[in-house]
Amino acid sequence: MKLLFALFLASTMARAATTVEQFHAHDFVFKAVATGNPFDVELAAEFAGPGGARFKVPGFYDGDDTWKIRFSPTLVGEWSMTTAASIGALAGKKESGIQCVTNRHPNIHGGLKVDPAHPHHFIYEDGTRYFLLGYEADWLWAPGMNDPERKVMRRAIDSMASHGFNHVLVNIYAHDTSWAPGKSCDWDYGPAEMYPWEGDNQKPDHSRLNTKFFQRYDGMMEALRDKGIVAHIMLKVYNKKVKWPTKWSKDEERFFRYVTARYQGFCNVVWDYSKESYNEKDEVLQSHLIELVRATDGYRRLMSAHDDDHYEWDSDLSRNLDFRVDQQHSNYAETILFDRARRPYPVINSEFGYEFGVDKLPTHSHHNQCDWQELLRRAYHIYLAGGYGVYYYNNTAWDVIKPDPEPPGMKVFQLLKESLDSLPYWKMEPANNLAIGGPCLALPGESYAFYLEGNEITINLTALDRGPVTAEWINTWTGEKVKTSNRPGVRRTKKPESFGAAPALLIVRRKAE
Repeated sequence: MKLLFALFLASTMARAATTVEQFHAHDFVFKAVATGNPFDVELAAEFAGPGGARFKVPGFYDGDDTWKIRFSPTLVGEWSMTTAASIGALAGKKESGIQCVTNRHPNIHGGLKVDPAHPHHFIYEDGTRYFLLGYEADWLWAPGMNDPERKVMRRAIDSMASHGFNHVLVNIYAHDTSWAPGKSCDWDYGPAEMYPWEGDNQKPDHSRLNTKFFQRYDGMMEALRDKGIVAHIMLKVYNKKVKWPTKWSKDEERFFRYVTARYQGFCNVVWDYSKESYNEKDEVLQSHLIELVRATDGYRRLMSAHDDDHYEWDSDLSRNLDFRVDQQHSNYAETILFDRARRPYPVINSEFGYEFGVDKLPTHSHHNQCDWQELLRRAYHIYLAGGYGVYYYNNTAWDVIKPDPEPPGMKVFQLLKESLDSLPYWKMEPANNLAIGGPCLALPGESYAFYLEGNEITINLTALDRGPVTAEWINTWTGEKVKTSNRPGVRRTKKPESFGAAPALLIVRRKAE
């Protein structure tokens, strides 16, 4: 009988042990009553894992006398946890035997990193390549915050994922726009149904966060992660009518710490100081808050500062940034080339035009609105210059989120990704000296991508003088493919007549022997 009881007890303890898949988030939950402001309670846990791995993760208050520490194990094996806190009820909590098992989710690959071997590009933590195809949807978190199913938000995310978009720029919060104030239509979500602080935008209590708002935001993060989409979180925005905490205040630091503590455990997050960070004129403050995020983030997620030239070009300040986010409405390729030459890190053009909405909704009347053909043309110039692009569509931009009908540009941007992602793009460099008539991205002697808007292009393939070669034209509007002559050397070639007015991509590769 004693032996049976011991076996039963052992099996019960085994079942009770915490098991987490690698790179997935698990919340350790603690109950305690705090005197004073619970958002000022300091809580963190040190995790120790395989091979001597150690890192410190901050906790956060989630309402109802509940604190959480969001843990995302980076290595398969056994981990342990020990808490430290400013109140005794949360301090000294221990858990051993935390089992990290192999990740089984096909869309989860760990955190996004800069590839050390090819620093103009990204790579996932597990070594999977990452060809960034971005989408900006600033208010993606806002639709149906009181809808348990979050139908509009999930439909927008599903649409992005089905067309290969794997990176979305989104605000933590934005209140409203000046060009379409209030509820201009059923798809206008500014002001949103919830606010990130207690109170409202007119009389916020910046000392206390609204945990219900962030619980809804968690749902967006989970939905993006499960679809393989990185959330590029812009922590602040200056021109969307938000009443932010006073600069250099304890309230301001509390907000930045809270957001960082809450979302660093999602492997699909990268940080951005602010949408259009150039609006912050106090660059010392900006540097301070960026350093605050980096010091709070135990996982060392990537950091950028959206479109802030002065900050980026000051080498003393920008050392705390990991990649460049530019916003250029002209000189698309030239800007990418300039940024790449200045510093070896990934470069993204986050805003190079806005595709007209299928439905005419009240939204920004920016002069740079265009049809999908023009937006796609600009994107090819960005990508063949060695950069990455972010798709912008009027009816999912700013405070408007109307995912249906799907914009026509999504399919052709998906084709762009599929065409270039089939190449060893992370090894290829801009090589416009190898073409007359369009830009070229190349790994000379192995792989070439030529973009042609006219009918004819002259190409230099002398590095392909040995071995078999394949060459194929791709219609960038329809995806039609036509094989062509594959001889090396310098030659003039024309795109297929069947392509009509559509620009073409010519892919040339050395055939594997």
